Amino acid sequence: MRRVGALLALFLVLAPGAGAATPRQIERFWTPGRMAAARPLEMSVDRAGRADVQLGSRPTAAQASSSIVETPEIPPYAWNGRLFVRQAGKEGFCSATAIDSPSRRLVLTAGHCVNSGPKEGKPGVWSTYLEFVPGLNLGVAPYGTFVLSGRPRALPAWTKEGNPDFDLGAFLTEPNAEGAALADAVGGGATIVTDLGKRRRFETFGYPGSTERMRTLSMPAASILRT
Repeated sequence: MRRVGALLALFLVLAPGAGAATPRQIERFWTPGRMAAARPLEMSVDRAGRADVQLGSRPTAAQASSSIVETPEIPPYAWNGRLFVRQAGKEGFCSATAIDSPSRRLVLTAGHCVNSGPKEGKPGVWSTYLEFVPGLNLGVAPYGTFVLSGRPRALPAWTKEGNPDFDLGAFLTEPNAEGAALADAVGGGATIVTDLGKRRRFETFGYPGSTERMRTLSMPAASILRT
């Protein structure tokens, strides 16, 4: 776990994504229609450890049963939300989490949400038009939207090698329409912990498949690495 902490410390100086749209362009791009039409961006890992990223739901073996979060607009649930992205010319979405960081602007998500990972010997494609909507519930955004500031980041072991054990992404956000920074708007954010043992279970939050409501489930740590 300490190694994970070291990797996170290097995040903001390694593997930056390519420059793309301005914050204003991102805000204008994500119309209600485009958000509704976006498809889940999902990763699967085969028995050989090869990762595959595709748009659209696919059946997977359930690790645990999930349940609906009835009050996603209330912290700590509101720290989580849906991340809309454009990858390889197509609109998709992932789940992501606001972090209680000094900048008050940090979001963590899966690496495949910000970069496709290498395919057929070619480098991964960076996602563009990133927009984070914390606490999203049935189309309602209780805290507004937070668009990408600068460039997304991901670990080179993912962007260059496609190693699913390093499927981790991050980016900073612009303030919402009211001028509030992300962590301030949602009442804090998740804390990054680096000194926990491996034998633990975690509760995760997100929007699996095409669901319009936040869900939660409990999983072994080993399973989360493949989610």
